[in-house]
Amino acid sequence: MYETDFIAGSAELAMLLEVSATPKPGNVDRTHDFEDLAYEHFLGSSVGMFPAFRKAASGGHHIGDLILNAVRASATWQRAGNCHFGAILLLIPLCAAASRSSTIDQLRTNVTEVVRGTTTTDAVRFYESFRSVNVRVREQHYLDVNDPESTNTIQKQQLTLFDVMDISSSSDTIAKEWIEGFPRTFRGAELFKQIKESGQNLNESIVHLFLRLLSEAPDTLVAKKFGSKVAHEVSAKATDALKHGNIENLDKELISRRINPGTTADLVIGSLFVTLLGGFRY
Repeated sequence: MYETDFIAGSAELAMLLEVSATPKPGNVDRTHDFEDLAYEHFLGSSVGMFPAFRKAASGGHHIGDLILNAVRASATWQRAGNCHFGAILLLIPLCAAASRSSTIDQLRTNVTEVVRGTTTTDAVRFYESFRSVNVRVREQHYLDVNDPESTNTIQKQQLTLFDVMDISSSSDTIAKEWIEGFPRTFRGAELFKQIKESGQNLNESIVHLFLRLLSEAPDTLVAKKFGSKVAHEVSAKATDALKHGNIENLDKELISRRINPGTTADLVIGSLFVTLLGGFRY
């Protein structure tokens, strides 16, 4: 089985590598910040969550409690609030699944079992985690995370966290990962290996992985902030940037328009975690 510290370290390093890659169009990286969110905030969040990942990787804990713990841990060394919420929703079940795995194939099977085994209490803890940070959501169903009554509804209907994700999966990429067995996360790991083997350095490989994933599907965060039309436009521009190499221009454009494909960055983190767990070294 994968060792606990190795699992937690892989999760932490995945976050550090992702935020350090540049230029990653529209997102914070080591060369530019947002007005209210800086590169150093992501570093602090990443380091602060190591104990939370270690707890998840030790096995035997409820996923909802682990998510809430990680969300709170993210804020221990920085004051910007929500830096990694989407990444937490990917990494916590992956770390928990890794605690009972010794290969990536086993991880793929086990993470599905982990999320399908969640409980009503996990769902309640998940909703509590939203109140700990400022997470942008555009609810399209009756379980509005901003409505305190939603928790009562979850308990009355005995909905599990997997059920809640299922309800959200049609409009949320991370929820869809949960329901479908983390397909884009594992595909991203395979893509990264292919990109890296083509001769690009580590930074270039991470940027190209980000663009490949963005080109394949609209970013959920962009859609929530700006609508689906803009999200599809950004994906088309990512395809063009990969084809013509105008990545810096796309970065400048998205930054000027305050468009940040943050969900795609979360997927990159999940993919890098799988890659590192599988033995990748640089």
